[in-house]
Amino acid sequence: MKRKLSTLCLILALGGMVHAQDAKSDPTGTWKQTNPASQTRETTFTFKLQGQALTGTVLKSSGPIAITNGVVKGDQVSFQTRHEASAPKGTIVTTTFSGTLSGDTITGTMGMKTDAIDFGTSPWQIKRETAKPKKGGAK
Repeated sequence: MKRKLSTLCLILALGGMVHAQDAKSDPTGTWKQTNPASQTRETTFTFKLQGQALTGTVLKSSGPIAITNGVVKGDQVSFQTRHEASAPKGTIVTTTFSGTLSGDTITGTMGMKTDAIDFGTSPWQIKRETAKPKKGGAK
């Protein structure tokens, strides 16, 4: 009886650890990236994780862009966006994001390319937006 109870406790403890790890690797929510050059231009990322599939949008000053090919495996996050460039008309820009999720930060690289030009990669980092306290709340 003690052995069965010990085995059950071990299974429950391991299950809890797996669930805790899954929660730590869940990027669901709103994230912000501030342009280091201006410190005022922000890009907002909204993620939703379903299994390993990552969906959502990237909101830039030009409007929202859908996230495609999004995947989360452990602490590794990757996804793409595709949008039409302002010039030349009809040019599609694909941006590929990949990084490591650690707490409330994703750090990695982003690469941009069109059918004609590969712009290479650059460092990329976003931070999870945390809930702001409501004004006039109960004390």
